[in-house]
Amino acid sequence: MAELLNMASQFRGLPMGDLIGAPIKAACDAQVMLAHSTASFIDTVGIERDDKGVSKGPRQVKFQYKRLVENPLYDSTKADSEPFVTQDVEINVPLLAIVPIPNLGIDTLDVTFDMEVKSAVTDKSSFEATAGAKIEGHIGGGWWGASVEISGSVTSKSENTRTSDNSARYHVAVHAKDKGTPEGLSRVLDMLHQSIVPNVIRETATTPTP
Repeated sequence: MAELLNMASQFRGLPMGDLIGAPIKAACDAQVMLAHSTASFIDTVGIERDDKGVSKGPRQVKFQYKRLVENPLYDSTKADSEPFVTQDVEINVPLLAIVPIPNLGIDTLDVTFDMEVKSAVTDKSSFEATAGAKIEGHIGGGWWGASVEISGSVTSKSENTRTSDNSARYHVAVHAKDKGTPEGLSRVLDMLHQSIVPNVIRETATTPTP
């Protein structure tokens, strides 16, 4: 019974609140940090500001290219009328619409604490004894006399073996994954996509090569 009580005492005083609560709190703090990272990315990369820090709207990336289109004013009866025109086109694309927005979040959190106490006690003892002492003498007389010797010994042997083993394992597994674009941000990006319209900045009449 004493051994069972000693084994049970190994589990007393364990800081279960810290062992279980600390990883959960750390995961919550990490989630807040990840949310701040997403907000900081949108504000720093996606929003353009002036020298005073006032927002000027989404940061734009400008692309320019040429395209050949039919001339809506083409008149086949006129010799100087060209059937096609070359347009210099400019398009402004919001940066947030063409770069991935980081949005990591804690997906799962597993806290595992295993503690095992092993105790084994083995007692071995042995005792050997032969009562008596060594006595020498002569009994009788004459021709039938005889010598007598009595001897005895006491032997004692004791063995004691004790073994114990304490082991503990503490494992915390955190899995994070990209949560994708939030619904509100998706709607904003859709509106930004709809605003992407090419603008003609120059138009030149062109005669196609036969």
